[in-house]
Amino acid sequence: MVTSLARQAVIIKSGNDTSILTGNYELAYALGFLANQMEIPIPEDGEVLRNLQEKILEEAQKKAFEDEKMKRLLRMVRLYNSDSVWNEQVQELLHMGFAEKCPWDLHRA
Repeated sequence: MVTSLARQAVIIKSGNDTSILTGNYELAYALGFLANQMEIPIPEDGEVLRNLQEKILEEAQKKAFEDEKMKRLLRMVRLYNSDSVWNEQVQELLHMGFAEKCPWDLHRA
């Protein structure tokens, strides 16, 4: 349930200009999805979030995204100060985001 709520929160927030990420669960989902879109493999250890966040932001500077939701998502990731929290739900959300094909559709088949 927590993972589903975090996923939906990120998707909804990506539709608003003033939204921010409010926790590592949301960050993990966002990073997983962005890693997928940028073809960046996700590591399996506990220092994932900060390192992956830095790598994604570095790669994002080299790309020009047309989609407004992607731009908002990157802005939210850029503004979020992650910490070292690592648990099963963070890992699950990271993988959930990485497996996501169409996050803007709230109704998955």
